[in-house]
Amino acid sequence: MPATANSKDPHKGSAESPVKGKGRLKREATEAAVIDAFGRVVQRSGLRNVGVNEVIKEAGIGKALLYRYFGGLPGLVAAWGEKNKIWPDLSEFHDVPVDLDPREAPAFLKRLILHHANSLREEPLRVEIIAEQFMNPTPISAALNEIRQQLGKEHRKIFEHNPIIREHGELIRVLMGAASFLAIRAVKAPWYMGANLEQEEGWNAAMAEIEAMIDAAIGAAVQNN
Repeated sequence: MPATANSKDPHKGSAESPVKGKGRLKREATEAAVIDAFGRVVQRSGLRNVGVNEVIKEAGIGKALLYRYFGGLPGLVAAWGEKNKIWPDLSEFHDVPVDLDPREAPAFLKRLILHHANSLREEPLRVEIIAEQFMNPTPISAALNEIRQQLGKEHRKIFEHNPIIREHGELIRVLMGAASFLAIRAVKAPWYMGANLEQEEGWNAAMAEIEAMIDAAIGAAVQNN
């Protein structure tokens, strides 16, 4: 029997509801599907190039549904940031003893700063989120800033906890900034002052210099005390 305007094909989902279910469960499943679709588009096109039309095509939904559930692209970016673990796990740095031996401070700071640098270099999406703040604002800039703040909060938890780390706060800011810049260069424009930061040789040499600066600044201070 041919399908009529009122009949339903059980094998064909609604254009507005690609995931079957009822009530709230149906909405949550659809939201999750849209967030996943957004993530796939980001991997292909980059954050700053994502548009509503590309997302709804990837998700198989109508534009009205995206706006109803997320309020627009900024809301979708925020939901995507909440669902996904964007930043690296820093739990190993949270339980630093308050009475950390000053002689152990250089090794700890090396591990922290190199962990930050390597985690950015190894994940271009993280670099894109960091670098976005230096570009012309887009409708999703505020949502991306909220995602960046997640990393800042994690760092503050670590830095504010230990007096030795606070004592060298300015040096840490400079070196974290340098590490971030070098990681961005490694992903976006790897040749920097004759070194290829995309290659292990160039990258490891740069990281070794950061370690040497920590030894010179903090290690020397510890020895003098």
